[in-house]
Amino acid sequence: MKNQFVFLGICCGVIIGLVVVALLFKKKVLDVTFDERQERIRGMAYKYAFFTLMIAVWIYGALDLALGRWCDTLAGISLCVGASITVFAVICIVKDAYLGLKERPRAVMTLFVLLTVFNLGIGGMYLASGELVEDGVLTFRAVNPIVGLVTLVILIVYLVNVAAERKEG
Repeated sequence: MKNQFVFLGICCGVIIGLVVVALLFKKKVLDVTFDERQERIRGMAYKYAFFTLMIAVWIYGALDLALGRWCDTLAGISLCVGASITVFAVICIVKDAYLGLKERPRAVMTLFVLLTVFNLGIGGMYLASGELVEDGVLTFRAVNPIVGLVTLVILIVYLVNVAAERKEG
């Protein structure tokens, strides 16, 4: 019964996420129009993100074999995907190919701040209640702090990059 509630929660989260993204596209906050240079850089970033995902999945599997069950499957997959997304985002931010030509950086970064605070807040609640790790196994509840850490890293890299650009200019 517990797994059914988890699955239902995941489905609700995905639906809410899709509705938010659809609203952002409708309000023209997200407009994924990129020039040729940005497209080329994003292609390279996708390639590195794919290789990162492959390596991370291999490491996850190898650790599972070596250590036994140390991590819930959903948490392990989230760690691998989080590493991949982080690589993609960092490359794109550093090479100025993260935001589209018509996107509003302030609105997008505000969304990232909200995602970071929300997910790290939930992760903190799970950590405080002792539900993050059960019987020495990282549970599926680690997905929220993983997402929070990924969005936090993206925010930090973006802000450092903007500060460096302002200093240059």
